Amino acid sequence: MQTHSRVQLNPNKNIIYTIVNPMSSNGKTGKRWPKYRKKFKEAGLDLHIKETHYPGHAIDLTKIGLNKGYKTIMAVGGDGTVNEIVNGFFENGELIDKEAALLIFSQGTGSDYIKSLGLNKQIETVINVYNRYQKKWVDLGKIKYNDFDQKETERYFVNTADVGIGGETVEYVNRASKLMGGILTYLFGAVRTLIKYENKIMKLDVDQNEIRNSLTNSVMVSLGKYFAGGMPIAPEAEIDDGYFDILILGDFSKSETLLNLYRAYQGTHLDYPKIDYLKGKHVKIDSQERVLIDIDGESAGMLPAEFSIHQERFPVLV
Repeated sequence: MQTHSRVQLNPNKNIIYTIVNPMSSNGKTGKRWPKYRKKFKEAGLDLHIKETHYPGHAIDLTKIGLNKGYKTIMAVGGDGTVNEIVNGFFENGELIDKEAALLIFSQGTGSDYIKSLGLNKQIETVINVYNRYQKKWVDLGKIKYNDFDQKETERYFVNTADVGIGGETVEYVNRASKLMGGILTYLFGAVRTLIKYENKIMKLDVDQNEIRNSLTNSVMVSLGKYFAGGMPIAPEAEIDDGYFDILILGDFSKSETLLNLYRAYQGTHLDYPKIDYLKGKHVKIDSQERVLIDIDGESAGMLPAEFSIHQERFPVLV
């Protein structure tokens, strides 16, 4: 790996290493960015801007920025862009710079993670958050899984990893147009996926206790409350309590899946008899079938998967 000289920058100085994903929100981010850039300049913020050009590019750009000494990395994109940048903060399992922090200007289709941070998508909010420069150390999840080439890999996540019908839905949504916006895009994708989806036999262990080994629709392992364009899938989740919130959808029929998709957006799903909700620090999920995984809204790979939590490991500006 290429080495970079470290330039010591004052974190309170208005130099923000900015990573823009112009393709997020179905390409709307790239079209809106010139207007946003002008507003940042008018607010007195100086940006060093890099655009992403391929999947994983934000990871590399983040490492470069941190190794050059930038103390604030701004993510301009969706939850997938945030995920890449978070992963770019680490080298060999350690933060490259413990003084650096992430600033999120969420522009994605779903923009779920910022809801758990108590933030919104407005540029005025982002400017105020930067000027306040208050760090919150949030939990990270680390997942070991197989990518689509059956190669074992590891990745950090900040919001939700979804195993089962959600994984297949996200694979479709990420290939489809997102012109309808976050909620409608996900709902259309979920209904389309449901038509052909069959529940899978999954073995689930939480903190070394076998929870189930039977037909299962989905398992969601969450740090944040929201998922799929605003669905409060894990309403009791806290992003810094040191626990995963684990939602298990049992052997749902197709009609039950549709019913509970609606109930989940209303936040009334937890009392359904075939739904289990628990907390834990270590999760293992396996299956003899092909079961897809999405991580922070991006299609990532398949089972088996192993999840571990890292409490208050990552600094985000709030």
